[in-house]
Amino acid sequence: MRLSQLQIQQLYTFTQKHYVEWYDVQTELVDHLANGIEEHLKHNPNATFDSALNSEFKKFGIMGFSDVIEEKTKALNKRYRKLVWKYFKDFFRLPKIILTLFLIWVYYVALHNVENRFVIIIPTFIILFTIPLYYFRVRIKSMKRIKKQTGKKWLFDNATLQLGGLNSILNIGLYCSIIFDSKLQWNTLQELICSVLIISFALALYVSIYIVSPKLRIEAAKQHPEYKFI
Repeated sequence: MRLSQLQIQQLYTFTQKHYVEWYDVQTELVDHLANGIEEHLKHNPNATFDSALNSEFKKFGIMGFSDVIEEKTKALNKRYRKLVWKYFKDFFRLPKIILTLFLIWVYYVALHNVENRFVIIIPTFIILFTIPLYYFRVRIKSMKRIKKQTGKKWLFDNATLQLGGLNSILNIGLYCSIIFDSKLQWNTLQELICSVLIISFALALYVSIYIVSPKLRIEAAKQHPEYKFI
């Protein structure tokens, strides 16, 4: 037998009651539960919908749907990081490597020719921290707007907000005070290494925010018509 639309909606309500707040995860679980319930009722004609649902839910174990959410989160973050790495590598291949080398050279020259390198480094880190903070603010407002319009939250949207777990890289600034101590005398190699690291970090940030995140949201909008891409 096929489940009715009312029963399908009951499955959505069931997943919500069991702490699944993300609509894309709810949809996958509802599809899985519906198939299991239909198969169960096919072989047990006298069983009720509720008994079949409880039987299928028990298959998820003592943790219920929490393991599914964790696995989905890990999978999304892993895919996000793979895409970031894919597009990041393009900046070290022709023709984009020309731009990368130019940016490294410009930053190296700036470091090399100033008496106090904090004049260069402090504005750099202000920019590198301000851009993600602005991105988070815009994305949170967008997610709230989408929630208001659709009444739904999306796990993939949360993954893009967290930059696939790469947001923790922002803590790099906490460990730079010793490296950038103005009392240390850098040689040419150290200035070059610093330039490479700074530009690489900036490019990774750019790829995460302006390339990968929009691509994933566009893909999600195609897969889920209910999702309003704003």
